[in-house]
Amino acid sequence: MNVGRGKWSASCAAVLSGAALLCAAPAAADSMDDAFVGALAKNGIAFPDRGNEIAMGHSVCAGFDRGEASTALAMRLVKDADLSPKQAGYFVRVSVSAYCAQYPGKTDNSFNWMVPFPPMM
Repeated sequence: MNVGRGKWSASCAAVLSGAALLCAAPAAADSMDDAFVGALAKNGIAFPDRGNEIAMGHSVCAGFDRGEASTALAMRLVKDADLSPKQAGYFVRVSVSAYCAQYPGKTDNSFNWMVPFPPMM
């Protein structure tokens, strides 16, 4: 009888641990999203739809994953999001800081004139 209880307890512990991890992940994502949106707003970049703003930040990382140049990503933001080149450059840098930290040095030299200051997060 104790063997059954032991297996049941181990199963419950595994399920509860998994549930705890799943519940903790959105909180971490929400705080990063808040920091991302806040950093953009602090520099005059605001979107009417927060979800779209966050999705665009992730799309910057997807562009880097595909090997796109930072300048091309910024110019796409100029066109698609109606941002100035300077705002688009800042958006790319904040996106990297928030969502794809593996690409901190991926901005090419032609991009540096757009953002004369590092992102403030």
